[in-house]
Amino acid sequence: SQIQTAGIFDSFYSFNASYITEGLISDNHIITKKYHQTTKSSAHHRTKELIFNENGLLTKRISGKDDEKKEVDIVIPQKKIDAFDIQTVLTILIRNFAQTQSCDLNQTVFNGKKIYHITIKDSGRTLLRDSKLPVKGQAFECRAFIHQEKTEKGDLLWQVSSERSIKFYLMLDKASNLPFLAKMEIASTPLGKLEAYMTDLNIKE
Repeated sequence: SQIQTAGIFDSFYSFNASYITEGLISDNHIITKKYHQTTKSSAHHRTKELIFNENGLLTKRISGKDDEKKEVDIVIPQKKIDAFDIQTVLTILIRNFAQTQSCDLNQTVFNGKKIYHITIKDSGRTLLRDSKLPVKGQAFECRAFIHQEKTEKGDLLWQVSSERSIKFYLMLDKASNLPFLAKMEIASTPLGKLEAYMTDLNIKE
């Protein structure tokens, strides 16, 4: 996915990012095989890559900040881990929704440094008519709460979402009847209300 700030967020904190997650489905489980992110702000250029073994277990984290790079070998915590990044959680959410028409989901995420617990619940249906959305119509609202297991400072998204919920709006593609993420929203952040919109949709079965 590609993300770029706009409006007041772009004025105060210009930011664009690329997040790439690749994986496969084996025995009805989603297994992450590759994760890479690149973020650019007015101050820094950062990268992060997660390295997995053939069983989909995280083994190494490679992070970069401007001209510096650091590699860290990872020891998986001795507890059940469902995913290693937020995009995999969203993939699981959308896949489960396609099968059950429900948002209800509990996931434990280990991003190579910290453990987060994500709880997602159904919040009913609504109509999306946002002018910034390329599609309009009925959407299913899912409300997510993210709690960090320890109190060390995390990145901004994890910090903000631990204090208030994130709303994910799922819609159904008319051609395939498959769900997709149309919009996400955080009602209040240090810079005001945060909204992110889908701008392009490509569904491959």
